[in-house]
Amino acid sequence: MTIFASTPEADEPRLAGLAAEWRAIVAREQEDRVAQVAAWDAKLAALRAEQEALLSGGHWVGGPDDLLSILGQSRQERYHSALLAWLLDPQGRHGFGAGFLEALLRRCTADPPRAELNRARPALDVSLGNTRADVVVAGPGLCLVIENKIDAREQPKQCDRLYESFCCEPGALFILLSPSGRAPVTATGGAREAFTPISYAEFAALLRDALASAPGKGATARGREAASNYLATLEREFR
Repeated sequence: MTIFASTPEADEPRLAGLAAEWRAIVAREQEDRVAQVAAWDAKLAALRAEQEALLSGGHWVGGPDDLLSILGQSRQERYHSALLAWLLDPQGRHGFGAGFLEALLRRCTADPPRAELNRARPALDVSLGNTRADVVVAGPGLCLVIENKIDAREQPKQCDRLYESFCCEPGALFILLSPSGRAPVTATGGAREAFTPISYAEFAALLRDALASAPGKGATARGREAASNYLATLEREFR
């Protein structure tokens, strides 16, 4: 048997053919990659053009649209207390009259005073005895005390002290307003029974219902907008 050994000269044509075939494969793959990149560039350019059209037309928007969130104050208790007091003022330019106050009182008692609610007046940071209430709405036969807690904890014996200071006022009622609607942790005995826990979501529902009703004669467009804008804050921050 004769064995023919391969020589470099004999292999050169075959190697050259393989090299040419490999170069053709690499060239095709390179062409495919170039085509893919070109297609991606075209799509990206189209998306950029669409974005630019939306931006220039004012259709690409983001961020908050309620005043407290724009100012970065959507968790500030004092601002919420001020708006709460304004909404509970029967003479406020929101146009709710005493209706919003009455709706909140119904959360505290089945028989809220009605006849003279229009004479009720809210006040902030009301001091009495050795304590201070965030909001007090006072009127004939009514003293509604509201302790507002968003992120801060209750101070030692805070709700007990509020109850002891205000419980003898005619028509005394007590609310702890918080994001979760939790019960007060510093209320014992009579104070525990007296405080009605209300969540901000519940409060927002009352405001939503008030806005859905026709405003009274005293409503102004700006007052109505202020109430609507505050509702947007509540819905954004306290879901």
